[in-house]
Amino acid sequence: MKPIPIRTIALFFISIFFCAKSSLAQYQKEIDSLKKITPTVIKDTSQLNNLAQLAFYYSFIDSANTFKYANIVTNYSNSLMFKPGIAASLRAKANYYIIKRVPQKAIPFLNQEALIWQQIKRSKEMAANFTMLGQALSLSGNFEESANYFDKAESIYKKINDQKALSVLYHNAGAMFTEKTEPRLALIYLIKSLEIQELLNDTKTIGATQNNIGRLFYQTKNFPKAIEYFNKSIKSNYLSQDWRNLGIAHVNIANVYVDLNDYPKAIEELNKSLVYFNKVDFKRGMQVVYNNMGAMNIRQQNYEAAIPLLKKGLELANINQSKAGVALIEQNIGFSLSGLKQYKEALIWFEKAEQTAIDNKADDYSFGEIYNHRSSLDSAMGNYQSALVYRTKYMRINEKFMGDKVIKEVNELQTKYETQKKEYAISLLNKSDSIKSLEIANQQLAINQSLFKIAEQKLKLADANLQIISDSLLLTEQNQKLLQAKLDSSFKEAKIVRLAEQNRIKELEVSRKNNQIVIVLISVGFLSLVIYFVYRRNKSIQEKAYQQKLFEQQKNAAIAVIDSEEKERKRIASDLHDGVGQLMSAAWMNLQALKNQISDLNSTEADLLDKSLALVNESCNEVRQVSHNMMPNALLLKGLVKAVQEFIGQINQRNIKINLTTEGLSDNLPSHIETVLYRVIQESVNNVIKHAKASKLDISIIKSLDGIDVMIEDNGIGFNLNNANQNNGIGLSNIKSRIQYLEGTVEWNTSEKNGTLVAIFIPLTKQFPQKI
Repeated sequence: MKPIPIRTIALFFISIFFCAKSSLAQYQKEIDSLKKITPTVIKDTSQLNNLAQLAFYYSFIDSANTFKYANIVTNYSNSLMFKPGIAASLRAKANYYIIKRVPQKAIPFLNQEALIWQQIKRSKEMAANFTMLGQALSLSGNFEESANYFDKAESIYKKINDQKALSVLYHNAGAMFTEKTEPRLALIYLIKSLEIQELLNDTKTIGATQNNIGRLFYQTKNFPKAIEYFNKSIKSNYLSQDWRNLGIAHVNIANVYVDLNDYPKAIEELNKSLVYFNKVDFKRGMQVVYNNMGAMNIRQQNYEAAIPLLKKGLELANINQSKAGVALIEQNIGFSLSGLKQYKEALIWFEKAEQTAIDNKADDYSFGEIYNHRSSLDSAMGNYQSALVYRTKYMRINEKFMGDKVIKEVNELQTKYETQKKEYAISLLNKSDSIKSLEIANQQLAINQSLFKIAEQKLKLADANLQIISDSLLLTEQNQKLLQAKLDSSFKEAKIVRLAEQNRIKELEVSRKNNQIVIVLISVGFLSLVIYFVYRRNKSIQEKAYQQKLFEQQKNAAIAVIDSEEKERKRIASDLHDGVGQLMSAAWMNLQALKNQISDLNSTEADLLDKSLALVNESCNEVRQVSHNMMPNALLLKGLVKAVQEFIGQINQRNIKINLTTEGLSDNLPSHIETVLYRVIQESVNNVIKHAKASKLDISIIKSLDGIDVMIEDNGIGFNLNNANQNNGIGLSNIKSRIQYLEGTVEWNTSEKNGTLVAIFIPLTKQFPQKI
């Protein structure tokens, strides 16, 4: 076998593109604020708008409350004939699916929303709708139609002169063209966005745009420009104290230094990024850092040192339940094993990397790295046919992304942008010099006018001096008379001063007594207030403690009820299986033995015996089925996912197709949570089979850091939710009570002939501590 040549190893880049998503804490803060000002009974459209905004914020963190508040907004909007409310509820539902990266379910809601804005002619809202449609279509890979909607939004925002919205739109368009691997168009839109941000002095977004421009220059091998823009991004993010994006910029500039073989500087930048990522617990960023440290060791042929670092990055990806970049980590491990000449194990990792990239629809850059190094591995192993196939795939991607024409166009655009900025600065300086010259001339004219006025005043003063001299003689005589009068008045003033002093002393004594009285009264009042507030505070603390204790008792009682019910189910299931089930099985065996021993039965007797055997056998199966439904073994032994899979497997899928999707459930949940969720899913599926007349049923169970989302959606005939609540039917009250035991929420989104969606959310932080 031939040795594998050292080639450039994949280093991750973290790109920052605008989206609606902020931190969970920020959205929870907005939700709490809106709940305080939104009444339970909606009386006007302004309150309805607040409720719609509440649904939109919930779309980032809680599926059940998203659909709950969106449906409330829809109902009130229909009664008030308020079309903007209906459109806002559709937008909240669509945003939920965009955040969950399920664009095919978001697009129908966005199309319905667009029709409403067109009817009532709200151009700004239409532009926002077009922007979200562009995002959804970009997620689904329909880049051409996505670009069309971005163009429509741009036209509206230019017409109404909304510069902030244009900046966000251009940044999202840049993201779309970056994903499409068209760096020239991506740079055009990112530079447009940056120009607007600099004009608006939008310090919170400038750093993100500078980072993404740097990424494009890196990908086109323009390293000086890449370093320039990453350093600009570092400065901007530090000034705005955006630690997460500051760490991202340090990672990206480290990658440039790696390509320049300046490994000490690269390590320095990566260590800085780890400090900032740890500060905000950004595990995805830490995953990238460990991968890049491993990649640097690969470039220096330190393969044994690289593999533990890469596996640490892979471990963080699994903890964070993130598939982004996993394919590149896996291919880097494969490359390291290739360097150690462990070719068979390396091939396994390359196959994993390629499948991960396909499953997660990775970008061309990731596929290019995998194909490049897989080709080298096949060549070293003597698999020349496979090596040619993968080399051809790599060359196609490389030619598309790294063509000389593309690099030239990107660099020309940057030069044009910098030239325009310099010309604009020179123009401003020239204008500034002209203005200053004009100001100096005006000031000189004003000085000359002032000197002329002073000369006129001096002439007037000279004339006035003669009059003053003659008047001074007259004033001297008058002064002598005044001095005599002052002497007489001074004696009178001295007497008045003595009397005033005596009155002042008396007033001070009265004032001192009044002040003492006021101080005593204020002290008494203040002491009373302190005593009152201390009493109220102690009473409030006691009430809170009582409410907390009552809440804990109710919670413990609810869990005890569930546990008792499940223990009773287990006991009954055990009795059925070990008692009645065994007796029925024994009866069947005895009848079977009797049939084998008696040979002279006539046809009627034989038929009667066969029917009895069949009935007993059917009874055995029924007892076994009832026992299993009351407490399935899979739930006890293997957990919720296996139990649901086993339950679905028992259903005849000729009439209905059932799809189950799970995520983040590698570890078992507490038994009472698993039991409640299993019962609710079992009840909901049985309702669909019995009543919905559906041909398709989708079930998803997703565990995240904040809770568990369960979605059960069918395409059946639906039902009238109001009638169902009044009749207390189809097990709805049973489902509600079980979910409320766990402090969760459940919502039904249904109408007749339009299918049913059941959205359930269980907050895990209130149930048990989460592992990170």
